[in-house]
Amino acid sequence: MEGAEVRRCGGCGMGATVPPPQEADGCERFADDRAYFASAHAQPKDRWWRRFTEGTLDFLEVVQDLPGLRLLDAGCGLGYLVAQAGARGYQACGFDSSPAAVAFGRERLGLRLVCARIEDASVEPASQDIVVLNHVLEHLPDPALALRRAREWLRPGGWLLVGAPNFASPIALWAGRDWTGLVPSQHIWHFTPQALRRLTAHAGFGSILWTTRMLSYTPARLTDWAKWGIRRLLEPLRLADNLLLLTQRPE
Repeated sequence: MEGAEVRRCGGCGMGATVPPPQEADGCERFADDRAYFASAHAQPKDRWWRRFTEGTLDFLEVVQDLPGLRLLDAGCGLGYLVAQAGARGYQACGFDSSPAAVAFGRERLGLRLVCARIEDASVEPASQDIVVLNHVLEHLPDPALALRRAREWLRPGGWLLVGAPNFASPIALWAGRDWTGLVPSQHIWHFTPQALRRLTAHAGFGSILWTTRMLSYTPARLTDWAKWGIRRLLEPLRLADNLLLLTQRPE
């Protein structure tokens, strides 16, 4: 985004896009474009894409045998994660502020989706076992509000799963403005593990587990495979550039 800069907090390392992008908070230029989402869905889904998307559910299932529980994907887009969760046996549904994305997911994919925003979504209190905010908080002016809403929707003991680009990753630092997770035209906030853990704790959540996975990356040349290998090695060190955090509403 021309004229914008990302400023970093000297304490927790979290970044903020200044000025805030106009395409954040559901105002992306493609939000009402059904052709955009049809084209996105038609793109080949290679194994790297599947690893990125399915890894979110894999991390969720480290805590216990969760399939069969009620899962709400808040900010679900087309509903890829809803579809994958349903295939694993969850009672999965979702909502998104994009009417075009929701219409495509309902009509073409047969998913239980509704069009809503986090601040006004009609979700019964304590009605969900799991709430997912996957690559959503970075788009919102008030991510703390979204976390408080998610806490309201969860039953006591329910799980919140948050995914976001990892601004503290060496990949982000090395790539600078070319990092695929930056997206200053749409992302207001740029989270680090420390900042996201602090934010969820302030929203009333309990113990926290977190890990990292690489953002979707498709190697095409030999040099790309070397970069892929480096990214893969960063995962167990919790330094890869996709941050996953799992926390629980206290009983």
